[in-house]
Amino acid sequence: MDELGFNKIAGAVLATALGVMLLREAPHFFMHSDMPETPAYTVGPMIVEDSGDAEPLPFPQPEWVAAMDAERGAKVFKKCTSCHNADNGGANGTGPNLWNVVGATAGQHAGFKYSGAMAGSGLVWGYEELDGFLAKPTKYLSGTNMNFVGLKKEADRAAVIELLRLAADAPMDQPTAAVAEVIVEAEEVVIEEPAGDPTETTTEQ
Repeated sequence: MDELGFNKIAGAVLATALGVMLLREAPHFFMHSDMPETPAYTVGPMIVEDSGDAEPLPFPQPEWVAAMDAERGAKVFKKCTSCHNADNGGANGTGPNLWNVVGATAGQHAGFKYSGAMAGSGLVWGYEELDGFLAKPTKYLSGTNMNFVGLKKEADRAAVIELLRLAADAPMDQPTAAVAEVIVEAEEVVIEEPAGDPTETTTEQ
């Protein structure tokens, strides 16, 4: 190959390389954008909420006491009437008669055969105990024969318990709403003495 032919080939290769470079740089030239000095937003550290167990609120809360409605309780209690009644002197059914149940010791109603778990529980049917039991009987007292799914709504439980409270020879007083105790840690305060001799006195002439 003569020198002229070699120069033509080299020139063609060089022109192709320059064309590729121009094609790569052209978009940057026509679509240039300036980066702002201050970013529009910044990405901070991810904040993960503490999932630790919170202290339970004391029982009963004001909302629970406000939901103690015997009229509503009578409607909800219809779910229980296939096994129970709350009549004065009423007969036992699949479950015991519930007259005077509020404040009574569990498993003691005359003439009814309780499960060993209930008879030996030592429970006293206070408001909190009844609320826990009605929420889920088998979870609250393992071994109980009361195969009831429970009352999920707090207001329903409070209403039924109010109905049972009144189904008594001498109804107990309604509970007082509990107030959560707030503990405030006091900071130590250091009082600095003023400069000078604290024993020095000035006598007015």
